[in-house]
Amino acid sequence: MFFDDEDEAYFNPELFNVVRRELFAISSNLSLTHFGLRTTIPTHTEDGIPIRKLYVSNLPPKTTRAELFGVFAQYGFIKSCWLRMGDRGPYRPSVPTYAFVTFSNPADAHKALLAPTHEKMLRGRSLKISPADSWHQPSEDPNGVINWNPQQVYLRDGSSNMPNCGSTQEIGNNEEELPVTVVAENNDKEEEAINDVNEEDNEPYNMLDILNMDCLSHILSYVSIRDLIRSERVSKRWQNMIQEYLQSIRMFKTSWWQHVPVTLTTAVLRRVLLRLGESLLRLHIDHHWSALNDRTAHTVGKFCPNLEELKVVGMHTKNWNPLIYGCRNLKSLTFVSCNKVTDSSLVHLVKKDSCIENLTVANNTHVTGLFLTGSNPPKLSSLEFYNCYSLQGTVLSAALDSLQSLTTLKLDVCPVTMWKMIPLILSKLSKLQELSLSEYTSVDTSHMPAGNDALCKSIAKLTELKILNLSRNIYISNSVLKTVAQSCTLLESLNVSGCNSKKSFPHPGVGDDAVSAVCAGCTSLTSLDVSYLSALSDTGLSAAARLSRLVKLTARGNSNLSATPFSAVLASCHHLEEIDACGCDNVSGEVIVAATDALRTRPRPVALYLAGTAAALVDSPQEYDSHKLLAVNLEEDRSNPHLRADFVDRLFEESSDGSYDDIYDHDSDEFLDQDDDMFFDDDDDEDDDDDLEDYEDMLQYHGHNILLL
Repeated sequence: MFFDDEDEAYFNPELFNVVRRELFAISSNLSLTHFGLRTTIPTHTEDGIPIRKLYVSNLPPKTTRAELFGVFAQYGFIKSCWLRMGDRGPYRPSVPTYAFVTFSNPADAHKALLAPTHEKMLRGRSLKISPADSWHQPSEDPNGVINWNPQQVYLRDGSSNMPNCGSTQEIGNNEEELPVTVVAENNDKEEEAINDVNEEDNEPYNMLDILNMDCLSHILSYVSIRDLIRSERVSKRWQNMIQEYLQSIRMFKTSWWQHVPVTLTTAVLRRVLLRLGESLLRLHIDHHWSALNDRTAHTVGKFCPNLEELKVVGMHTKNWNPLIYGCRNLKSLTFVSCNKVTDSSLVHLVKKDSCIENLTVANNTHVTGLFLTGSNPPKLSSLEFYNCYSLQGTVLSAALDSLQSLTTLKLDVCPVTMWKMIPLILSKLSKLQELSLSEYTSVDTSHMPAGNDALCKSIAKLTELKILNLSRNIYISNSVLKTVAQSCTLLESLNVSGCNSKKSFPHPGVGDDAVSAVCAGCTSLTSLDVSYLSALSDTGLSAAARLSRLVKLTARGNSNLSATPFSAVLASCHHLEEIDACGCDNVSGEVIVAATDALRTRPRPVALYLAGTAAALVDSPQEYDSHKLLAVNLEEDRSNPHLRADFVDRLFEESSDGSYDDIYDHDSDEFLDQDDDMFFDDDDDEDDDDDLEDYEDMLQYHGHNILLL
């Protein structure tokens, strides 16, 4: 060899032997072909043991067993997937160093070795795959029984208690050519690898390595939060997985604990929110067995900073002001059956800098609406009151002067005096998109003028209305709905079920003219409910065939309807998906036939609810032609018989006023049997008349109590 004068010639024989040995190992695995070099992958070790276990290196940091399983599972069934983690320092986490992947079938391991490099990529790194040494491979008996845990114990000098194989002898012969330090390091690494393999065989892969986080989250959703928190002590891996799942929960209801007889206290709620409160967006406190105190609002405001929706049911807490300091993103707030919630409890929640958009108060006897006066919340767009008997119409009307951005208003089951202020309230809210005035059924004011003229004038201004609910409102008449048809042309949902359905009321209520006008004017309707209307017939409902966008039609408990209008709607409305005609006695099976014919021309999923009709009385419902997209329900009766127009209350009907007259008409002797003579003194006949009079007086005095019992 020639060297330049400036270079210093130096030759290290030990380094030369190492390089020569490595080049010999590489060249032994190469074979020549017509197109160049090709790598030959052996299927057996030098000892003839089938290769099932692969050695994997060049792992990226934070590699998990689940990721390794996902890379190699495409080649076959994996018996075990083991990852060696390095030592963890005081200021750095442990990183993976190498891994062993064991296949059940040697052919699958051979496929993994022959796979191209781009298929064995993990986090941008190309994994280095090679067969594990022969003493790591599972041994196979002549009978075909596989020993997945080969018991080989290597001594400090490198020898083994098992017979030496050819490869070990070859390595032993080459040890003379290697430095002593290299041999010692190889022996230590081999001993460490063997110990790690033994640990691997004792701890096979489990469910956490096979299923991804989406599958685990779906499975854990069926387990209560209480049980998940109590199971964290199982192992470190399980605890990390549970914490990751809890941080992914966006909605939590305390009613999910109702199957467990545990009283929900503020301390318990605090421990739960400490785990999952930071990620919660929706929280419903609706536990039946609750004993929450005034610190509940502080707990929610402290541990749920990202909360957007809060629903509280049945709590006796008055102060909810801490919510505005902790929950800066709170948009929806609902109080149901919270008796201690007053105007002073809500005045700070709807102040000028409040972010609340939806406020709902239900089943309350203290809220009057005074908290809205002068508040002027900029983002409040939805206001809902249900069954609030203390709500004052004059106060609410004055407060709505500053709520011009209100788009949703619901005043359901409110006092009768509220109805007189409805026209004035609606005249101030011209931007309403959703309105609900349901369940005004007071009989005392039904004989009074309903004030339809003022109501029609106010409804005429609601040109942007899209959802209207007027169910069970005795003040709604044909003139009101005709005004809706003329002004509310953008209406998408209309509910007029039970509007003056009783025949005994002085004014008829909603009938054919109103329904026909609505179907002609509001052509954008997608949902229509005309249940329990005594004045509705086939003529009025047939007008629904004009609604080309109709998706849901509900007409329960109408004895005057037949199958004709429903068949017309099915033939004309190509977007129709549901018809509910439960309780319509005269509706026959022609509806099913019409639905089948409509699906042949316009395929779409359609559901028919025909319980309580003539179609459900057929002995064999299978005689109708069925369609795979048609679902017919003949068992579940959704109608309410008490809301029907022909319902008669047998307990309080007029014919029952004299039902007890025949009892008072009986003679007193009929109440006494022949054996009742023992109550009188037989010895003194002169006193019999006096005793009989006393007994009759006693019977007459206690007669009302006896009849009531």
